Amino acid sequence: MLNKFKAVKDVEMAAIVSLDGMQLDSFSKGNLDVDSICAIATTGLQMSVALGHETERGDAKQTVLEYSGGAIVLEPLTEETMMLVVSSDPNSIGKIRYLGKKYRQLLIDALGE
Repeated sequence: MLNKFKAVKDVEMAAIVSLDGMQLDSFSKGNLDVDSICAIATTGLQMSVALGHETERGDAKQTVLEYSGGAIVLEPLTEETMMLVVSSDPNSIGKIRYLGKKYRQLLIDALGE
């Protein structure tokens, strides 16, 4: 399911995660603790959702966290799942966002929901 993200040079990890933190599909190019990151990422998305509701901005469509050493993109796919992409270069955010939009429905369809 995540092959398009694997092809991006700076993407170190991508996962489809249930909202209770369990990875449903993933790959990692490095030494990242995928299980731990998936569990923490769901909290990050929940925070974004809560902020959107509290500020009357609506549902979170995507959360982008940019760091000096890379970026993390969180995107809800269904009511039960989200996509998580970890990159080593913050300049890859645009490519990740583009791929997320382009292949969103294919990811959802692959989940069978």
